[in-house]
Amino acid sequence: MTFPPDLSLRELLDLIVAKKLVGNALKEAKKKIRELWERKEYGFTPDPELAYELQRISKSDAYKRMKDCIGNHPFLSLIKLGLRIAELSDEGRVETIAKIKNSVYEKYGIRGVRILNMGGTGVLLEIIQYLSQLKIQKNYNQRDIAEKFEEIIDKWTEITIFHKAEHGQNMLRNTIIRYMEISRELFFVFASGIAGDQAKKVIANLSNKNEIRKRGYIFHLYERKEDMTGRVLYTWIFQKLV
Repeated sequence: MTFPPDLSLRELLDLIVAKKLVGNALKEAKKKIRELWERKEYGFTPDPELAYELQRISKSDAYKRMKDCIGNHPFLSLIKLGLRIAELSDEGRVETIAKIKNSVYEKYGIRGVRILNMGGTGVLLEIIQYLSQLKIQKNYNQRDIAEKFEEIIDKWTEITIFHKAEHGQNMLRNTIIRYMEISRELFFVFASGIAGDQAKKVIANLSNKNEIRKRGYIFHLYERKEDMTGRVLYTWIFQKLV
């Protein structure tokens, strides 16, 4: 089968995924995809499967909400990749994720990888929701929200707590209280396995004693299977009330 030379990227991807092209036609289609994609924003050419999935994600509610929040920001393409990373993490596609991260790091550096990590930890959807709410509550424009998003990226290591079992419950409790006392606008707690059980106890205790609410915070728990072993990754998002 041959194909017209003016097919769009999506049409070419549909043909490849449907396995309607073989031989020279398939080679020509992949070459055309590479040419079309390299004119776009990613800076690297994904394989047809990833390209097709990114096209699909561009129609998702989460991606549309983020685009509404920050407009045609340079990081918008990375949001799309981050949302796909979230799906790949659920599927346990470790090698595919590593390959994408390497490609992103070459062009965007650590800021790009942090966005992908937001997807991998399952928190990206919550950040999109947070920014959407902020836009409505404070009547921010796209530039304001973009600056907030960039601030989250740049402060990522300062606003994330990766709890390990050897840290113990007291250390986690003290760290959470310290983050609230210095008025972090937004911060996250990540834990899994035994550490996840510890974190659940600590945060439940803080909540039951009203330690979180009295400091002007609310929190939300997000959990998902971290890998193919079925281990659960817990993510708590703490937000200071406006």
